[in-house]
Amino acid sequence: MDISIKGLYKNAAEFLAGPIGSIVIHVVVLLAAGLLLATTMNKKKETEIEVQVVEIDEKQLDEELEDLKPPEDLPDMVDTVTPPDVDIDMDIPQEPQDFSAAPVMDTMTELNIASDAISPIVLKGLQAGQTSQRSGDGRAASIGAYGGAWGAAAEAAVLRALRWFKNNQGGDGGWSWVDGKKEQGKRAALTSLGILAFLAHGETPASEEYGETVTRAIRYVLACQDADGYFYSAREKGSDAAAYEQAICVYALSEAYGMTRIPSLKSAMDKGTAIIVKGIQRPNGGYDYQWKQEGRTDISLGAWCVQAMKAAWMAGCTVPELHDVMELELKSMKTHQVDSGHFKYSNAKSSPAYANMTAAAVLSMQLLGHADDRAVKDGLKAMADEKCVWAHPQNWAMYGWYYIAQAKFHEGGASWSKWNNMFAPQFVNNQMRSDDPKTDGAWRSAGATTKDNIDGGAKEDWGEDYAYTTALATLTLTVYYRFLPTYKPVEIKTVDQTSDTDVEIEIF
Repeated sequence: MDISIKGLYKNAAEFLAGPIGSIVIHVVVLLAAGLLLATTMNKKKETEIEVQVVEIDEKQLDEELEDLKPPEDLPDMVDTVTPPDVDIDMDIPQEPQDFSAAPVMDTMTELNIASDAISPIVLKGLQAGQTSQRSGDGRAASIGAYGGAWGAAAEAAVLRALRWFKNNQGGDGGWSWVDGKKEQGKRAALTSLGILAFLAHGETPASEEYGETVTRAIRYVLACQDADGYFYSAREKGSDAAAYEQAICVYALSEAYGMTRIPSLKSAMDKGTAIIVKGIQRPNGGYDYQWKQEGRTDISLGAWCVQAMKAAWMAGCTVPELHDVMELELKSMKTHQVDSGHFKYSNAKSSPAYANMTAAAVLSMQLLGHADDRAVKDGLKAMADEKCVWAHPQNWAMYGWYYIAQAKFHEGGASWSKWNNMFAPQFVNNQMRSDDPKTDGAWRSAGATTKDNIDGGAKEDWGEDYAYTTALATLTLTVYYRFLPTYKPVEIKTVDQTSDTDVEIEIF
């Protein structure tokens, strides 16, 4: 190597090893580190996600839902179905009655139906039996598909009935017209039937016209529940109506929670449902007055308990043993069936077997997924020739027709068409129409107005109570869209998983 080059290397080495060289090296290192840090920070800024936690203040339901319109969960429309035009032919509704003198519960002023937040998520395409077809085009399509020639007229009657409930709601939010007087002992149950009538038509606290009415009614029923989960008359020892009221109130609150997801309703639903689950007789099933654990079993009470438990199950209630108890009750019901296919009211040997209880048992089995059971088929066969004639009613006519209509709707086919063409005109033509808001749009039970009764002339209890009869009539006429028929096949769609981070949601 050339000596001059060797000298150059030597001089450079000495320079770098000396004080000045040391300073230069440190400066270069610091500059490189700074450049690397700046590059790293820029990359972080490009991928940084800012998370802001917002605490949602609890609000009154009225404030939350002030501008909210009810969602329309629409099923797939069938091109061959033409939704009917509904003309309710109704005068402008008169102002609500003055209920300022009605007793108001002390707890009403402190009772809130509050929600932590209103979920923007709408679950569509739910299984048959859910409630997505109760509003909007879904309701219109169902009326067109199942209502036949009387579908539009039936819907008009329902709208008149809802106006009656709105115009005749008590100052405390409840309903009851027993000889013009409120009957406190059954008022929670009667109000719950009214709530179910509104929910059947897709009317919730978010509804534009009926939201306030529904909200006040729900508040009343909630105020009737104690800390243990029992409702008003359910706390009265010795009351045969107590168990009925418990089931009907749970039914209404479960549907309300299932359709609104208001968190405060879930606690009421769970506590009320736990009473029903605990009240069943073991090990053979069955329900009796006052939740007695042995002896007599009652199909009528059992059917309300089944409807309440199924509504709670659909809403996501997780009370232990709920599913097992529903199946246990069906086991008990089957022991009430006689050779003719009819079901007896109770398990007593002398208990009569007739269409009302047959329909109640059949509907219970249909709702719980046993529509193909031999007991159901025999029960439907036994009811094949049932009639709906206002001037010639059966015992507890409104009550029986409520169950028969639903059982035959779920049966479908010619049986449903025959019944629909019979019952719909009877209900529509016997709805009261007048200038008096106390009666306009309501029904009076056929069993309360005639002596020509096919079961011996006994009139229907509560038959003069317009809240009771109008609620049952409304629920009967909303059969077209209240639940999808159990025979309707469920559409199953294959969903391709696109990510390992997909969230799995279980729908009850």
